[in-house]
Amino acid sequence: MVVDVNLLVGRCPFRAVPAAPADLVALRSAAGLERAVASGFRSLFYYDPIAGLEEDLTEFAALADWLYFYAVVHPEFPQAVALVDRAAADPRLVGVRLVPALHHYTLCAPTVGAVVARAGERGLAVNLMARLFDDRIAPRCVAQAVPDLDAVAAFVEQSDDTRLILSMFYFSELKALDLDWARLPQVYVDFGCCKPSVVSLDELAAWFPLERALFGSGAPLYYWQGSRLGLEGARLDAAVRRGILGNNAREVFGW
Repeated sequence: MVVDVNLLVGRCPFRAVPAAPADLVALRSAAGLERAVASGFRSLFYYDPIAGLEEDLTEFAALADWLYFYAVVHPEFPQAVALVDRAAADPRLVGVRLVPALHHYTLCAPTVGAVVARAGERGLAVNLMARLFDDRIAPRCVAQAVPDLDAVAAFVEQSDDTRLILSMFYFSELKALDLDWARLPQVYVDFGCCKPSVVSLDELAAWFPLERALFGSGAPLYYWQGSRLGLEGARLDAAVRRGILGNNAREVFGW
């Protein structure tokens, strides 16, 4: 069974995406999902992310036995820290998500540090999302600004004991980060949504601890099976593959 840590759900403002509750039930069956963690397009694009989140939770309430959410937090929004507290009080919310690529703030801003610190205090993971759309199509939809890699490295180094998940980065970007992954046990990476190739995954163990590798497809905005093909073809033993597909995520979220 699979834990997908990166679903994108609800009505997308730019294209038709089959992400209504019935569509997600079908996706769960096809992809063999045990659980999944999602972000709603409402939360990503609302000026008021709290209102967007509440609508997402209402729309998908019938799927609460397996579908969880990140609370998308805009650190410059006046209620950002309050939203972290809101997330900590709701068992359906398993982390907060930062999306500087869409919301155009710098990772070194004090407001970002306050959100990360509060999430750590409340036992929530922080998901840093590098991009929403593939760079080839993003200019058609949004003014997407992928965060500077030096800023990402500094952000990771300064996040202390808060659990971090790096999401929607390309393999080349992750390998270029000036980080000693071995001494950052609180940092996980969602490799599924990087469109992993067999070659990239075969080389992964040489530079990243496999017990901290997670799987997220970006479905149904992206085709879920595309993210699985590289993993299925890579030279990974069964225990490592089970870890990436689900067991590592269970550890992150305490399931």
